[in-house]
Amino acid sequence: MIKTFSSRAGRISSTNKKFLNLKSACLINPEVRPKTTCPIVIDIGFGDAQSFTQDILINKEYCFIGIEPYKKGFARAVEFYEQERPENLFLYNGDAREFFELIGYKASFIRIHFPDPWPKKKHIKRRLISPNFLQILEQKITNTGKIEIITDSKIYQEHIKTVLNEQKLFKKIDSFEISYEVSTFHKKALEKGHEIKRYVLTKV
Repeated sequence: MIKTFSSRAGRISSTNKKFLNLKSACLINPEVRPKTTCPIVIDIGFGDAQSFTQDILINKEYCFIGIEPYKKGFARAVEFYEQERPENLFLYNGDAREFFELIGYKASFIRIHFPDPWPKKKHIKRRLISPNFLQILEQKITNTGKIEIITDSKIYQEHIKTVLNEQKLFKKIDSFEISYEVSTFHKKALEKGHEIKRYVLTKV
């Protein structure tokens, strides 16, 4: 499987290691559906977890499954869970595509905020948003489900535009019910004066 996320090793602190090794109740087995009656939101790539954890607190009527391969950010999310014990949070440390291969249930919402843009032409195959990935999402989201994609990369925006124009599974809409806090990546994009584009999709 081609890697769709870049290395963000960073320095893993002793506290990070503690929570990475903890058998926390929030750690999810992809093959087992969370015990919840709330709509399921799958958040792909929550980064350093700072804004993601705030989203958990302000959207308590939704059940979040956070997927993040980056260990430092994942450890912070586990630490947040252990401190706050939110009933609407589950976590998976790994590749989103592997997660979707294993789940047998469908999500109501999928969020992909600021995915790795892989700007070089030789790395196009590494971009998460692709015709193949949209086909996977179409199978893993409810008939009325919604997908939200946000990026500040102009190259990725053009790529997404092409991918969406060439597919017939999803149509673009405006509304997405779940609010979000401005993330570290979002702030950096604003500071640099980048144009941020948001795409909300639902099944045709």
